[in-house]
Amino acid sequence: MKKTLLLAITSLCIGLTACSKMPSECEKSWKHIEELAKQSGIPDDAIKAQKKQFEEQIKNMPKDQAIQSCNAQSSILGMVK
Repeated sequence: MKKTLLLAITSLCIGLTACSKMPSECEKSWKHIEELAKQSGIPDDAIKAQKKQFEEQIKNMPKDQAIQSCNAQSSILGMVK
């Protein structure tokens, strides 16, 4: 169930975040995602691929929207911990 939850959260994160340069809020959000992935036993190469997708999505969104989305993600991920 943890892996399913993590994948759902990661998908949500990818769908909601982005900006031209990764703001600190998005870096913080990614760290939460990465911690959960490692705790769930997801391989490092899969985590790296997911990070690349995350960063690509961030680059496609306006910075203010990305910050707002990343803050929301951090809140959600904080509750999951």
